[in-house]
Amino acid sequence: MRSEHLYIQLLAWIYLVNGNPIAQKGGLGVLDISDTNELSVRPRFEEVIRLDCASQRRKALKRKANGDSRIYIPTCSPKNALLYDKIQCYDVSAYCWCVDELSGEPKIGSSTSRGRPKCEETALTTIAPPKRARRNNRCKEKRRTRFLRRLVSTIKSEMIMNGVNATKVSRDSAIRWKFNQLNVNHNTVLERSEWKPFKAVLLEWKNVRQCSRNLFKTCDMDRDRKLTFEEWRKCIVQEINRVPAKRPDQLNPFLYILRPE
Repeated sequence: MRSEHLYIQLLAWIYLVNGNPIAQKGGLGVLDISDTNELSVRPRFEEVIRLDCASQRRKALKRKANGDSRIYIPTCSPKNALLYDKIQCYDVSAYCWCVDELSGEPKIGSSTSRGRPKCEETALTTIAPPKRARRNNRCKEKRRTRFLRRLVSTIKSEMIMNGVNATKVSRDSAIRWKFNQLNVNHNTVLERSEWKPFKAVLLEWKNVRQCSRNLFKTCDMDRDRKLTFEEWRKCIVQEINRVPAKRPDQLNPFLYILRPE
């Protein structure tokens, strides 16, 4: 393929065939609107062919000044001369049509001879990225049950390490012991300020962050932003009893102390 032919195939979009907008006919054509007489003397492929609106408009105005009265002159966006105005019109045929603002390519079926078409807003700066779907609460069913079993086992281990006789350590005693430990002001309810340090510890656990984050809120049955002992006990015991332990390691109080994260 000769260099002149390859050059012609890479030229700018233009929307006219025999004086009519190509968008009306459902297709596009390519035609260079620079001086074609220079093609034989400048097969320079290293030059970038500018397809932006400002460059194409400048070439069209030059052609018109040289006597081509039927040349189509693109209209550039008033906000950015490199972009095409979303509505283009050709005065010779009295047709207007919608284009892509970046490439100037006509939108098929948008051309009309009855005034200006209604073009949808397509500017790149106005296109918002799709919103990411919000994940549902991932602390459900088996994951929550495993988390609560781990919580009880950790509390049991903590009791034993604090000198409590292992024979006296049970699930209910561990729940009561931890509640009393967190209830710093001894007013029989856990407030958020008292819960916050323990929450920070739970948030360090891997793969259960959602459970750790929402534990207080989930156990607060009456939504008064406080936890009574009964709310604390029911929140843990009812969930654990719903799915009985099936493996001996789920009953080992030192399971999560001896196993590294």
